Amino acid sequence: MVHQMISQAEAKAAILDLLRGAVPERDDEICSIWSQYAPIVEIVPDRPGVTMRATDKRIQFSLKTIDLYWLLGFSAWKSIEAYSPAILIASDSGIPIQKVLDRDEALGKFERDYKARFAAAQDLIEATTTGDIDWPPDVPRPQGDRDAFSDDQDKAAFDLSLLALASALLHELKHVIYLNEKNNPATLPEEEIGCDVWAREFLTVKLAEYAQAHSHDYEDVCAKRATSIALAAIIVYAITPSHGHWGTSDYPPIADRLEALINGFPLPPNSKFWVWTACLVVGILRKQHRAVNITGDSPKVLVERLLSELR
Repeated sequence: MVHQMISQAEAKAAILDLLRGAVPERDDEICSIWSQYAPIVEIVPDRPGVTMRATDKRIQFSLKTIDLYWLLGFSAWKSIEAYSPAILIASDSGIPIQKVLDRDEALGKFERDYKARFAAAQDLIEATTTGDIDWPPDVPRPQGDRDAFSDDQDKAAFDLSLLALASALLHELKHVIYLNEKNNPATLPEEEIGCDVWAREFLTVKLAEYAQAHSHDYEDVCAKRATSIALAAIIVYAITPSHGHWGTSDYPPIADRLEALINGFPLPPNSKFWVWTACLVVGILRKQHRAVNITGDSPKVLVERLLSELR
């Protein structure tokens, strides 16, 4: 995790290390792409809003934006505590998610904590620098040493936050490739979807080889990568102003981006990936004070129907 004032060379090295660590099975390809297109990694001054963008020659981001990915990643992880019981009960029983939530006497505390962390993330978006906000006391500060965490939940949030950031940076790298190859899609919204899909495929297409080489269970590895991509999609939603959720001349509707990032994973309908993603989308709808009157006979079906609610 990049978090202190560093040189351009150090920033480039940190980003390369992040990408190679996130997708170790494609280490040679990452190095080859980087060598071919040689984007400059440029840390720009913090300011209100979110800064992560690419041109044909550079990838730019602010340190505050890196902090934001971290804070949103750790905050979103808490959605599992708040909503996973309701998702599992709803998919097993056919009862609407909203009815299960209404019956959950323990939900209040978990949901207040979850919303408070997201409120801090919203404060960070609007702030000039990270130092301008009150950092949530139960969210660790950004750092790069996973082994420094003793709590398994923090380790899981650490892994997913860094993988989500890697997904975002791969998205920007595809913009660099498009601009250099001069083969951009016809419209900017199409280009955004193209970058999302390229990042998703880069993170997942060789997972079977990786799992076999390291004696890992393929489904577990795929679920973890897919979950990080879902988190990246939710972060996109969280950092997009509400008026942009339905699309602009430059960006597609957020629901289209979510579906492009999430669809197509070869995971069973009851995979923990679908449970996680359902929790993330329920969190969005609950923050908007919307009833979640959705039924489905599996977490996957619930996700499909929940995404339609975002349109």
